Amino acid sequence: MLIGALTVAGCGAAERGGTGTVTASARPATAAAGQPADQTAQSAVRVDRSYWYAGFKVTLGTARLSSASSGGGEPPVLAIDATFQNLSPGRAAAPSGDLLLTSGADSYGEPAREQAELPEVPARRSRTGVIAIEVDDRFDLTDAVLTVGEPQSRQAVVPLARPEGLISLEPRPISIRGRVYPEGRKDVFVTLTGGEVRADDAANLAQAPAGQEYVLISFSATNNGPAGMTYVFDRDLNLVLPDGTKVGDAGSCSRAQVHVQPNATVRPDGPACFAVPAPATGAYRFVWDNKDSEGLRFSIG
Repeated sequence: MLIGALTVAGCGAAERGGTGTVTASARPATAAAGQPADQTAQSAVRVDRSYWYAGFKVTLGTARLSSASSGGGEPPVLAIDATFQNLSPGRAAAPSGDLLLTSGADSYGEPAREQAELPEVPARRSRTGVIAIEVDDRFDLTDAVLTVGEPQSRQAVVPLARPEGLISLEPRPISIRGRVYPEGRKDVFVTLTGGEVRADDAANLAQAPAGQEYVLISFSATNNGPAGMTYVFDRDLNLVLPDGTKVGDAGSCSRAQVHVQPNATVRPDGPACFAVPAPATGAYRFVWDNKDSEGLRFSIG
């Protein structure tokens, strides 16, 4: 597979591999049909990489570098075809416009407003658009890197024309199964069913702070007791970190509060969510009832 192969005047068609992932075609690019012979050629590179940021998965297609206008009134522009997938379960939004393009020692952050198209995308839907940034004559596409997000947030980093250096922030699944009881009780429990580590809060279209990421844990809650309704509150759920310190829920990212009638099992609206130092790795322990009960141990690789 060619990654970052430099082409001229366009790009070859993408090919879909057996996993469904779009990969770069090994065929050379050809001029667009009907293109005038004297038209100025555009440098282009196939990116075919994705990043995850603030509730969006963004897949970059072809990046094209246009020349400055002949009169010098308009600067060169790098335009990147992109597919924007909104991962939020219930909120329409546009993807983040906090985009910085670098090439060597030069940085570029001014959007080319005539070409840029960051569309509003309905919840759990995808739309295509264009990331377009003004550059200058020093810009070298082969050395270009796109950084997504402000410095105070976890940033995605995408080299456009070389394989090394990608920080995609792709979510990582957690394998976790088992029951957790509150201290001193066995008639009520939560059953952990899985989880993931990610750098964003997709439900709220928010990004984790710099140096942190979120551990999200899904569960069902069961009440086998005769004494009445049982509650699971976000504030009573804790995560013990590999160094032995304990963190509580990560505010609005955590949507695990639920009430359970007698002899019933229910699932909360969302997972329990904890902000932990990045990268999350090692042995953790999920605890209910905000006490030092045994909880359930699991590992993140």
